[in-house]
Amino acid sequence: MKQILEYVSSFVTITLILAGIGGASYHMFKDNGWLGQILGKVWDIQMSNPVIAIPVTLVILFLGKLWYDHNRAKGHTSKLPNVLIYIIMAAGAYFLFQLATQGTL
Repeated sequence: MKQILEYVSSFVTITLILAGIGGASYHMFKDNGWLGQILGKVWDIQMSNPVIAIPVTLVILFLGKLWYDHNRAKGHTSKLPNVLIYIIMAAGAYFLFQLATQGTL
């Protein structure tokens, strides 16, 4: 019985992850999707304020590299991968609910 529960739990987890990735991909890459809107806004910011946007981008990259190197050097383990999986599963549950109630993502 325990093994059956583990299989069902694994199936539900994989289903939610795939639904989350699929739904997010659909909304990301469709016409006027999230990716197009984000890239459009970033492009607008860089074109209207290049003097500010370029140094800010470089500072963010530099700080990200420092943070990454510090965590690797100290051997810190992160809970972030688990949190990301739970977020993707929640998104999958949302997209499956939308599909069941509205018939579309």
